[in-house]
Amino acid sequence: MSLKQINFPIKLNFFKKLFLLTIGIVFLTIITSFIFNSFFLDKFYIYRKKQSIIEIRNNIIKLIDDRDKLENYIYFAEDNFGVKIDLNFMQNNRSHMNNNKKIYNSLKLNESTFKIGEVDGTSGVMFIRYYEKLNNGYMLSIRSSMAVIAKHIHDIFIFNLFTAFFSLFVSGILVSIFSKKINRNIMYLKNSAKKIARLEYPDNIKLSSGDELEELAQSLNEMSKELSFAIENLKLFVSNASHELKTPISVLCLYSQALARDNVSSERKKEYYKTMLEKSLEMRTLTESLLTLSKINSPDYKLTTQQINLENMIKSSLEQFDYIEFEKNINVITNFSNIEVNGDYNLLKIAINNLVQNMLKYAPDESNVEIFLENGTLIFKNIITTEVNKKTTDLFEPFQRGENALDKNTEGSGLGLSLVKKILELHRFNFDLKIENNYFIFKILIKKPD
Repeated sequence: MSLKQINFPIKLNFFKKLFLLTIGIVFLTIITSFIFNSFFLDKFYIYRKKQSIIEIRNNIIKLIDDRDKLENYIYFAEDNFGVKIDLNFMQNNRSHMNNNKKIYNSLKLNESTFKIGEVDGTSGVMFIRYYEKLNNGYMLSIRSSMAVIAKHIHDIFIFNLFTAFFSLFVSGILVSIFSKKINRNIMYLKNSAKKIARLEYPDNIKLSSGDELEELAQSLNEMSKELSFAIENLKLFVSNASHELKTPISVLCLYSQALARDNVSSERKKEYYKTMLEKSLEMRTLTESLLTLSKINSPDYKLTTQQINLENMIKSSLEQFDYIEFEKNINVITNFSNIEVNGDYNLLKIAINNLVQNMLKYAPDESNVEIFLENGTLIFKNIITTEVNKKTTDLFEPFQRGENALDKNTEGSGLGLSLVKKILELHRFNFDLKIENNYFIFKILIKKPD
């Protein structure tokens, strides 16, 4: 059985984890301090003592030619640093010098050594001693008792033990207060996230912690608003799509039933078939538009770019919809040539077809429509017969249609401009829609091929 397959019955919340982690860190720090004190404190003490003795030795060397200053410094050093200093010319220390004659004899000129041990071998008190044979014939001895460290190691242990319990106690209280506050904020964010998951979308997710949790609360709040807006748009989109499909499906069902019962006269059958064909084509166009819109809205959708001649594409589109032009007796005025861009051919074809079809479909009978290039901007312009009360930005929303389309009962789903907008955004083409003086004007800033 692998570790991944083991289910541990104990589950710790964030508060307990933070509490145990902090107490563990404090405990580890204390244990580390005990270990270092036990194994390295005496070594560190000896090291510091040696450094102090070396400093005293250097000062003695500086003053060795001035007897008065030297004696004063020796008394000062012995009182303040807890050491015993001997020079061979000091009569009151001759006995000590004689006892260490073998050590001095073993040293070369200007050679020094440290010794650690008992002075007489019976007292049990350890000393650190420094010996040096100076170049002017002097014999220098400096010693310091290590009884202080032996005594204080026990005191340090007792003090560290007390500090450990006090640190654990204070840390436990502080961590408990701090972690409870953090845990409360996390639970608040957790509950807010659960509400979002249940599609409840809380209005105001707010924290004033001054840290990353506050930033997370702001992100959740923005996500809640964006999701709420997106879900409402999705519901509206599905509702509109269902409504647009409902009418042609109803017509197809009604006419199919009538034809199946064979209670339609021969004269009207042709009319029924024609209507059924129109509604089928209408449904096909709508579903293709929905599929295209869904596909290009996918985050991982990538364009397949190539160099495209827009002039040929627009002319082809005008030929495709020339039946509207002839039916409504519309005069198409064009003024453009050699327009080339880099882009996805299929998508740009959809965008151009929608713009051309809308321009012809919503223009009044016997009117002029214009497609021309001006200062690097491709412009589609046609007159409209009714005032548009909606904002131009609203016309880019799915299933939004102008009042002139509704008044004339013109066929269409309202997906055209939505597709055009998304396709142009994918190509990073700047575009603009204006309605001025009863004219519908759509502009596209043409980008030259890279």
